Amino acid sequence: MKNLKNIAILVLIAAVVFQQCGGNKKGKGEIVKIDGKKYELIKHEIDTFEIVKTKVVTKKGEDIYHETIKEVNIPVIIDTQALLHDYFAKNIYKDTLHLPDSLGTVSLIDTITQNKILGRTFNASVKQRTIKETTIVKELPKTKVFYGLEGGFNKADVVSHLGFGILINTKQDKMFHLGIGAANRTTDGTSGSLSPYIGGGVYWKIKIKK
Repeated sequence: MKNLKNIAILVLIAAVVFQQCGGNKKGKGEIVKIDGKKYELIKHEIDTFEIVKTKVVTKKGEDIYHETIKEVNIPVIIDTQALLHDYFAKNIYKDTLHLPDSLGTVSLIDTITQNKILGRTFNASVKQRTIKETTIVKELPKTKVFYGLEGGFNKADVVSHLGFGILINTKQDKMFHLGIGAANRTTDGTSGSLSPYIGGGVYWKIKIKK
């Protein structure tokens, strides 16, 4: 009974130590959520690329919608030569429209003669923005617990010990081992005795360069 009591106390102490060593320490990187799951952020970059696309379109005057208002006021004195000069002259109107947010420009050129639009050309230079977002994450480390059977064999006792073991892999990649069981000791080659035991160990990860 005394041995079982000591074993229970040691198991309780070991469990507390393992819990403290495998605590809920967060990784060094920033923690982000993706689809409701937490990850450690490794890299996050946002790049903006601008490509200017240019398009020139020319339309004939007869393809442009127009409407004629027939009711006009004609002056009493008319300079026929000046009127004919203005009628047959070609007037060119130019204008540049600036799109909002510096997205580009649209240039308009209208050619007017004989009271109608002879042709229209617009030159559009528009910036096409492409945003590339790169996010690299990795899963957060987790504490892992393994259990299993353990035993040993030798020539004198055949089966030297049998027991049950727990292996804990912490978030910091440390491993702790706890084992309890019974050791077999043969005294005269045929008879022997069993004695309970408890054991443990701590392991550190060895980093090997590739």
